[in-house]
Amino acid sequence: MTIEAKATAAAGCGFREIRGLVTELSRRLDAHQRSRVAELDLTPTQAKALEELGEPKTARELAAVLCCEPPNVTYVISKLEKQGMVVRRPHPLDGRAKQLVLTDAGRELRLDLLRRMGTASPLDHLSHEERAALRDDLLRALGRGD
Repeated sequence: MTIEAKATAAAGCGFREIRGLVTELSRRLDAHQRSRVAELDLTPTQAKALEELGEPKTARELAAVLCCEPPNVTYVISKLEKQGMVVRRPHPLDGRAKQLVLTDAGRELRLDLLRRMGTASPLDHLSHEERAALRDDLLRALGRGD
């Protein structure tokens, strides 16, 4: 068997199919998220910021979670602040820093967003146990499992 034939056979042992399935699931999850976020007249970045601000964070911490630069977070937070969803408060341990804190309206919007994200999800047909098993398998595949 040639090297090319061996490589093709090895790739055919599920790798290509798994890659395709993971890609398709990712696309479906992204489309679901975009539609739910659009229902609330938010940008995807605003929605992700709201999701992540379940606990107060500094702009630098939020930027790290969102994988973007702090000036981008400042822009997003300024828009949410103008909408009355977020306020900046002094950090309790670092007098130089400000924490981003959800207002009551921001917490309500966050809960609405999370509820909508969990409605009619591409994963809804899986039981809790099946979702947990999928999560565990994905973590292992990423080298972050047990």
